[in-house]
Amino acid sequence: MDKLTGFTGYKTASNLDLYICKNPKFKTNLIELYLVHPLSREDASKTALLPYVLYRGSKKYPTSRDIERRLEELYGADLNVSVIKRGELQLIKFSLELVNEGFLPEKEPLLEEGLKLLYELVLNPLFEDKYVEQESEFLKKEIKSLVNDKYTYAIERCYQEMCKEEPFGIYKLGTLSGLEEITSEGLYQHYQKLIAQNQIYLLVVGAVDEKSLQERINEIFTFEHQQPGNFNQTRVRTGVDKVKEVVESLNVQQGKLSLGFRTGITRNSSQYYALMFYNGLLGAFPHSKLFQNVREKASLAYYANSRLESTKGLMQITSGIESINYDRAKEIILEQVDKLAQGEFNDDEFDWTRKALINHLKSSADNNRGLTGHYLLGLINGKPESIREMITELEKVKRDEIIEVARRIELDTIYFLDKK
Repeated sequence: MDKLTGFTGYKTASNLDLYICKNPKFKTNLIELYLVHPLSREDASKTALLPYVLYRGSKKYPTSRDIERRLEELYGADLNVSVIKRGELQLIKFSLELVNEGFLPEKEPLLEEGLKLLYELVLNPLFEDKYVEQESEFLKKEIKSLVNDKYTYAIERCYQEMCKEEPFGIYKLGTLSGLEEITSEGLYQHYQKLIAQNQIYLLVVGAVDEKSLQERINEIFTFEHQQPGNFNQTRVRTGVDKVKEVVESLNVQQGKLSLGFRTGITRNSSQYYALMFYNGLLGAFPHSKLFQNVREKASLAYYANSRLESTKGLMQITSGIESINYDRAKEIILEQVDKLAQGEFNDDEFDWTRKALINHLKSSADNNRGLTGHYLLGLINGKPESIREMITELEKVKRDEIIEVARRIELDTIYFLDKK
């Protein structure tokens, strides 16, 4: 399994960090390119806008129709762009998936042609005024529409209140006011700086010849670029002076309760595996304490779960409740947190959690995007490891290590989205 889920790292001629997972089980080859930029109020809107403008056209493929036609010629290749936030980093993602050349009726250099298309979009772009204006309007609508998804809105608002004075509190798509200030010239200058000075990862998964792939990438991706040193400057805070409680009222069918915690443990910490166990025991699975006690036994919530933000060292518990159950739901949720700190979990819960965590990782190994997502998270946190290596570490976790982690967790912010 390790050979199929591990990546081999290379440095290209243009200083790109290339990682290849040679995996013959997939019928497609996946190429993902990530531009990594520190999250800041000054640049967040410009960085978020960039991939959508780049996707509109390049000097060789000047319109969206030209790009679509080229993708059709590449046997219906799938190309998409997105913006991701990991800790206090903003990532621009280009993802291109192509049919494995071995399944083509005739021998064609499909992977090489896909790399050329990716180069055209990322490194030979057009910055038409109309593209900048149109995509800026699209992003404004996306930001405004966040409030329509109350579940995601409550999660985002909790983190914004929790990290109000930290870069992590910035939304991944920036702000409406930031988009208003963008010009084509200013966006192009930001693009040039981002390409020349920021961390760039290129991840490839599929049945590929590593030596040949390296050669093709060195031939195609030629540009001036300098990888930065310690690019991940995410600040991890510990020690909560006073718990913040924020109530916001909107036209919602049910209340959304979110509790933000500081763990002080990130993806590169030796305690991270015990933290994964803790999160699994608390709220990641159907057997977890939140699901069993808040939803099933007390019937106070439509859902109740927990999640980790492993680059910033945060955890959030989310629950959908009726407004009249706010105090009782909050009380029972915090009781479960306290129980884990007291070591109140049995051998069955421990075993179920280990199996659930391992099964989740194995399912990620069956998906090429699951492989790249897992490995990327390790890369940006300075601890890249295969899925097999993480499973090995999870198998070593002891009960007392989980209790030690549980006692480090600190409640920081309680956010409640209430009915008007």
